[in-house]
Amino acid sequence: MKLILKYCFIFLLAFSIAGTIGFYSIRLFTQSADEIVLPQLTGKNIIYVLETLTNMGLNAKLYGTRYDDAFPRYAVISQDPQPGSTIKKGRDVIIYISKGAKENIIPDLRQIPLEQAMILLEKNEFKKGHVSFTYSVKTKNKCVIAHYPEPFSTALKGSSCDLLVSRGINPVAVIMPDITRLRLEKASAVIENLHLDISQIISNVDPHQDWGIILSSTPHAGSHVTENTPITLFVNALEKGRHMSPDKLNSLILLTHSLSPGILKQHVRVETDMFGPIINLYNEYMKPGEDINILVPPAIKTRVNIFIDQTLEKTIIIDPWKEDIDAGDSILWESSPLQFYQPISPDWVTN
Repeated sequence: MKLILKYCFIFLLAFSIAGTIGFYSIRLFTQSADEIVLPQLTGKNIIYVLETLTNMGLNAKLYGTRYDDAFPRYAVISQDPQPGSTIKKGRDVIIYISKGAKENIIPDLRQIPLEQAMILLEKNEFKKGHVSFTYSVKTKNKCVIAHYPEPFSTALKGSSCDLLVSRGINPVAVIMPDITRLRLEKASAVIENLHLDISQIISNVDPHQDWGIILSSTPHAGSHVTENTPITLFVNALEKGRHMSPDKLNSLILLTHSLSPGILKQHVRVETDMFGPIINLYNEYMKPGEDINILVPPAIKTRVNIFIDQTLEKTIIIDPWKEDIDAGDSILWESSPLQFYQPISPDWVTN
């Protein structure tokens, strides 16, 4: 028994001596190792970081990757220990690597209207890039023909997408006709037959020409024009620089006058000078209380006289160059019988 205890004591003593020697050896080794100040690794490329840590005698440990808009792909996002920390050679440095900004799939914007394409780009976190326009037979007007990046490709969030948008079918060019010395309504019909649009009608003054006559136009006669070319007509009038809405050329004004009540029918005659010479629009008997309804084009300066039983009941003057500020409709002037205007016989036509 004493022998066993003796051997146990010797074993424990030897183990204690060996442990003490090992502890002091490790302590001596660690105290003698070089201490290093860890540099800034954040934002640096992973290849540069690995080379730097290896040259410094440190071990790089990659703990993960993630998307990050602030750092390019393969750049170090974070490090542990932090920059400026003191670390001994042979220690580990933990780093996280950036996968770059997150990418989204470019939606297919082809053949859809430009406004809808803009909504889809914003929804997918992309921005509108350069927008170009061209004519196309296959793509409708104001629809996207193509775009870059291409459909279903990947691109960084927030990047721009360039669009090519259709203007529709390339319009056929025609020769601008000579419409000078034509009345406005006749000139408008000529332009409409060529599928052209009037953009402006402006008044000018030429005392040697009749009112309502085209004095000039832009583009000038003989020019090549298309349906997209803005056309301006200069029309003879009393004042210069007045503007008339082109919409008046395709509209009508309803003039209404009610007959007074009574027993006997009344003779009604309506005359006008809208076509140049004075003509009768209506010359019949009507029942008392009935309405006289007349449709008049607002683009022509017109005087309408209403005679009841050979007596001038009302004169209505339409001036196409005057606009109602509030409603935008032509102002109608209604006057009592004019003293200087002589009623004419039912069948008399004069200039």
